[in-house]
Amino acid sequence: MQKTQKIKASDIAEAIERFAPLATQAEWDNSGFTVGNPNAEVHKALIALNCSLEVVKEAVDCGCDMIITHHPLIVHKPCLSILEGDVRSDTIMLAIRSGITVYSSHTPLDRAKGGLNDIMAAKMGLKDCAPLSDGFGVVGKISPVGADALIAKVKKAFGVSNVRTSSPLKGKISRVAVSSGGGQGSISEAIAMGAQVLLTGDVTHHNFYCPAGFMVVDLGHHFSELPAIELLKSIVKKNFPTFALHLSEADKSPIFYF
Repeated sequence: MQKTQKIKASDIAEAIERFAPLATQAEWDNSGFTVGNPNAEVHKALIALNCSLEVVKEAVDCGCDMIITHHPLIVHKPCLSILEGDVRSDTIMLAIRSGITVYSSHTPLDRAKGGLNDIMAAKMGLKDCAPLSDGFGVVGKISPVGADALIAKVKKAFGVSNVRTSSPLKGKISRVAVSSGGGQGSISEAIAMGAQVLLTGDVTHHNFYCPAGFMVVDLGHHFSELPAIELLKSIVKKNFPTFALHLSEADKSPIFYF
C-alpha cells in the first residue's frame, strides 16, 4: 500500500510563493502566515477571499485545518489587543482554538505574472499588455468600443449588476487599464500610459473628477479580486493534486446594494 504524503501548511505556502513570491508584497502588506503553526500537518484547506468570522466557522464545520485567503486576517492596522466581542479578535481566537492555520497572499498575488491583474486584463480582452510601473495594474489595447458597451462588458465579465463610473466618455475607447482591489492610486500612471479608462474598485468621491478624455469604472473591490479563489485553487491543485480543498460559500461581499 502506498504511503500517503504528509503535507505541512508551509508546503502549501511554498507552492503559492513560487507563483507569487512573498518578497514582492507592498511594505504595508501582511501577506504570509498570520495565525497558527506553519509547520503543522494539514489535511484539508478552505480557500476564500477574506478570512472573516463566518469563513472560520465554515472551515470548522467543513473540517479544514488550514485557511488560504487573498486578504490577510491582520493587515494595515497593528493588532494591539485580542478581546472577545471585537469581530477580528473573535475570528483570530476561533481559528486558534480550532487549530486552524491561516495563510494569505495579497499584494504578491496582485503583482504576480498570471496573477489578478493579468486575469482582469484577460477578462476584458486586453491585448499588447504592459504593467503599470508599481506592478499594481496592467494597461492594454481593446477593440474600439463606446462607454456603454464597455460598461456592459465589465458587468458581464465580472458578474456584477452595478458599477460606479465617472462621466462616461464620448467616442470610442481603445486603451484600458485595470488594477485589482483598491486601485485608484494607479490613476496617474494609467493616464501617463495612455489609458482612457481605469477599471478598479474602492474609488473615492474626488477621484471621480477625471480629466478630459479619461474615466474610471469602479466594479467594487470584492468583485475585482474574486478570481483569487480559483487562482489559489489552481496553484494548490497543480502542486498537490490529491489535497482536499473546499471553496468558501460563506465568503460574501460585505457591501449590499438596494
